[in-house]
Amino acid sequence: MRVPINYLDPRGETVRIALRKVPAGNPQARRGTLFINPGGPGASGLEFAMEARDFFSDDVREVWDVVGFDPRGVGESGGFSCLRSEDLDSMYAADPTPDTRAEKAAAASSRTARLKGCLARGGALARNMGSELVARDLDVMRDAVGDAHLNYYGISYGTLIGALYGAQFPDRIGLMVIDSAVSPDYIAADSASQDDVDGWAEEEAATVEDGLDAFLEDCVDQGDCALGDDVDTARTRLLAFLDRLDRKPLPSDAQGIPRLTEGWAVTAINAVLLYPDSWQDVEDALRVALEDGDGTDLVWTAMDTVMRDDDGSYIGGYEASHLPIHCADWPLDATSQMEPSVSVLDEHPVYAHLYGVATDSCEGWVGTQRTNLILTVDATSPVLVLANERDLTTPPDGTREMGQGIFGSRFVLVDADGHGVYANGNDCADAIVDDYLVRALAPRNGEVCDA
Repeated sequence: MRVPINYLDPRGETVRIALRKVPAGNPQARRGTLFINPGGPGASGLEFAMEARDFFSDDVREVWDVVGFDPRGVGESGGFSCLRSEDLDSMYAADPTPDTRAEKAAAASSRTARLKGCLARGGALARNMGSELVARDLDVMRDAVGDAHLNYYGISYGTLIGALYGAQFPDRIGLMVIDSAVSPDYIAADSASQDDVDGWAEEEAATVEDGLDAFLEDCVDQGDCALGDDVDTARTRLLAFLDRLDRKPLPSDAQGIPRLTEGWAVTAINAVLLYPDSWQDVEDALRVALEDGDGTDLVWTAMDTVMRDDDGSYIGGYEASHLPIHCADWPLDATSQMEPSVSVLDEHPVYAHLYGVATDSCEGWVGTQRTNLILTVDATSPVLVLANERDLTTPPDGTREMGQGIFGSRFVLVDADGHGVYANGNDCADAIVDDYLVRALAPRNGEVCDA
């Protein structure tokens, strides 16, 4: 379908939105269309639809046409090379712990150059990729399939699209599942102090440290951990290994990435915070790097984490497309160029290595900005909001915050690890979602699913 790039200029430039449908298994029982979005921001809904038969239960697929779409500017919906493969390779290889003034200046310059190049290559479309506009597109899709109300399943960043749809079209919400939400509200921090920035960093550092320690504890418990026999030793050796890579990268046989830099190693280690099923692979790759001086396996792990193929392309495109969405949805403010104090980074070395330096900058952004910065949705039907208790990607407090802004929503907390509640192995949570989507049965607010 075709939509205007700028809804304020409906007769101006347009972009074609690509959709893929998995038809309902039982046409006689069909309830309508369930639109789905996998998040990112900028992940492909077309690819998500290809997984629908494995992801959703038989009961859900019997009664819904499941439709995925690539958001505007992504993949088949006018996708362009916002960040080229070489830009992403450079970003992941870059020093995550710049020490000198020159290194810090080089990192800032690279971030600014990436945004400038994206805007130059994307033109009007790059300036109009915010989630509020995607939500407007979603309403056109709803109308195109003939549904009076939008039925929607969004996970991760896809939850913001759903919530912003609800803010703009509250009377058109049908059944909506908000799974593992981003914290939705944006309060301009023009008066924020260095103490505020440090406080936010310390809160994030505690979450990162807990996540890494869980991985290190698993490594130690497995026996014969290459990092040591206890968590404290393992943590110290891991940080020392990253510092050595900063000075002297290891060789790699991975195609197109001849060196394991500290940046690529950090990218690989981040996998343990995002995907618990990656722990053994990362442990094995670290062993090869530490004992044999070969960085190939860690580079491969990093490539898997960011979906980089051997030919240098980034599969799915979300890493290449997220920047203009991020800059449109989260306006630049006084804290954007502020970093945690050296004392905070020294006190939290795990955080300093893994998340202490931003890879994005919206300095110089000239596109649209989100207008609905404090989320309130007066939904006419209950919205289902789900969170895993130990989700390190979108912690449950942010999901709970989104649920509080959707009046009448039903929040469910699941005693589980990982990112994404539905189809994550918890029968209680899956049954709640299936009852909601198939039989329109909403749980009580505050429901808890045990492990």
